[in-house]
Amino acid sequence: MKSALVIGASRGIGRQVAITLSRNGYSVGVAAKTEVSQDSLPGTIHDVVSEITKEGGFAIPIKCNARKSADIEDAVKKCIKKFGKLDLAVYNAGAILWKPVMETPLPRFDLLHEVNVRGAYVMVQHALPHFLERKSGRIILVSPPIYKRFFKGKTPYSISKVGMTVLTHGLANELKDTGVSISSLWPATAIKAFVTDKLGTPPSVLRTPDVFADAVLGIAEEKSDKLNGLALIDEDYLRTTGISDFSKYRCDPDVEPPRMMPRKFPDLSVEEENEKVFPKL
Repeated sequence: MKSALVIGASRGIGRQVAITLSRNGYSVGVAAKTEVSQDSLPGTIHDVVSEITKEGGFAIPIKCNARKSADIEDAVKKCIKKFGKLDLAVYNAGAILWKPVMETPLPRFDLLHEVNVRGAYVMVQHALPHFLERKSGRIILVSPPIYKRFFKGKTPYSISKVGMTVLTHGLANELKDTGVSISSLWPATAIKAFVTDKLGTPPSVLRTPDVFADAVLGIAEEKSDKLNGLALIDEDYLRTTGISDFSKYRCDPDVEPPRMMPRKFPDLSVEEENEKVFPKL
């Protein structure tokens, strides 16, 4: 049985990633900070583990504050000890503040970097020795392709997320021919989550987190290193695997949600664009 660590797995995308992996034969380390559910922030690592075990899967809860290096190191070690090995490490933990520079005080800037790029870096450093020793392993960071328009109105946040993507691009060179690969993944559309429910976001602009989780599973199951170093969009990647109908991911069954991330070559058909962007897939 394969095994995975998902950091940031108590709700939303991370929860669904953990469940989807379990449904496809993975033992899962469900890691996040939340152990006690609150009305203001529902969902815990224990809730997710309970969902998985009720379906016949195997998962363990791991308390993990992404700002604490020791917690991330412990999460990696617990998975290796409990499962005997680790095949996949997903970093989904994230701090969000979509504000311009002059509205982002230094403590909030530091928080963004501690949780986002620094936390991802810590996970990579602790998972990588095990992967390299086994000459096998997949790392997935939840971070976007580097688009200039992504920065608008949220430069401090963007710095912390794009830093994760730079880690993907850079580390990929070091991982060549090792059997280990790293990829970044980002949603094409807004994804339904607790925060979208709280904000009253209309279902017509949302997809379920299953679309992202399915993309994670596809990357995890890739046998070659052709995804090493790529910053992928969930929809665009899934199209390269043969999926063309995304209606099952709609939150409003009658409306296809608009893309949040632009296509690189909007003048081309989706098929032509995928061939240009992913010539080796």
